[in-house]
Amino acid sequence: MSYTATATATTTMTEARVRVVMQKVRANFNAFVVANFVVAAKADSWAEDLTYLQVAGALKFFEIQILSPGRATFGIRYTMSADGSLQQDSASGGINLYGLPTGTTAGIYVEPSGTLSDTVRAYLTSRGWAFNGTSLDGSPTERRAFSKDGYGLIREHIGTWP
Repeated sequence: MSYTATATATTTMTEARVRVVMQKVRANFNAFVVANFVVAAKADSWAEDLTYLQVAGALKFFEIQILSPGRATFGIRYTMSADGSLQQDSASGGINLYGLPTGTTAGIYVEPSGTLSDTVRAYLTSRGWAFNGTSLDGSPTERRAFSKDGYGLIREHIGTWP
């Protein structure tokens, strides 16, 4: 007796859905720009590169890491969901950056979904990305999600927020 099993995987990711979701993420990036933790051109570059990575199927999650004098690094993780299960679509915003001291900065970390193709690696290198970062450690809190037709990003705070 023999058995045959077939598994199929579908994705809800399309470039149009990625762009809709990234509008909300970009609105979140504006909070970091307004707080002077990152310059607008850099936030724009992040949004472009993250859009590229999602469309290329190369993104597992990314983090905006906040480095504040006298504090452990903390931040926000955005995890990709493309299996159709994500239906929650929250409003952007809700990031409280006020009261952080002068000298606070924001950086980005990307966790790829697997080994980067030569094309993706060349793109990131041409855009000034390095490949030596580390993700934040800590339990996620304060969950929101941004989605369009089953595709989206789940946003969670990581680390100890003020």
